[in-house]
Amino acid sequence: MFQNKMVTPAIPERVYTLCKIVEKGAISSAEIKGKMEPAYLNQTTSYFSDYRNAAEELRLITITDNVLSLGVDPSVLKSMDTMRSYINGQLVQFSKGQFYKVTKAYYDMSEAILHGEQNVANMASTMTSLTGISVDSMAMRAWRFWAAYLGFGYLQDMFVIPNADVFLHDIIDRVGFDRSKRYSITEFLEKLRPYSDIIIDPLSGSKVFNYGVSNGLRTLQDAGYIKMEHIMDQEDTWNLYHINELSAYETVTNITVLK
Repeated sequence: MFQNKMVTPAIPERVYTLCKIVEKGAISSAEIKGKMEPAYLNQTTSYFSDYRNAAEELRLITITDNVLSLGVDPSVLKSMDTMRSYINGQLVQFSKGQFYKVTKAYYDMSEAILHGEQNVANMASTMTSLTGISVDSMAMRAWRFWAAYLGFGYLQDMFVIPNADVFLHDIIDRVGFDRSKRYSITEFLEKLRPYSDIIIDPLSGSKVFNYGVSNGLRTLQDAGYIKMEHIMDQEDTWNLYHINELSAYETVTNITVLK
């Protein structure tokens, strides 16, 4: 799912359910498959290997001699939210995989994403061109589930509206900012690396936040989680994506994490 090709059966809910079963104690692959895909359902297709592999890729579980054991502290599985926060800290190790590359390409399109195809399944050829790897419509359908769950945007039918507020919140919490300390924008972004590289290109030199990151930062500020400032005479300046109604809030020199 993350290491190579994205697959639709490996949805977050199935991965979480599998891990919660394993949390109760080591269990054989056959036994847990029987719990998740009971024979009486008479399913013609088994999806078990897809979501089991996703859990193993993420190191949520380990598999030895077809026996599944928990690979993380149980606190990671306290809720879907805690599992999400953990996964967002693991994505950097999958930088060569489809999910990482498609997410990066999607964000690099910035506001242009709003003016094109509104069904992500029909964006496969575009993503193949942008990422340089083969991406099909089934992979894009799988991508939208995880993109929404991991906080890269909000689902509207088959479209994902880019807004990285949840993802940014997770990685801000992970790296441990001093609350109420004013960070220069460069200090702030360096502290988020390498987790943020999936949506903020550290090598672009543009110093302009793309559409989805700008949405995320503005949303976090509106929620009282961060405070963005433009302090005069500061040379270290980044620009948010321009929105007419918010034209007074476009340049950022400092960010403070409030809570």
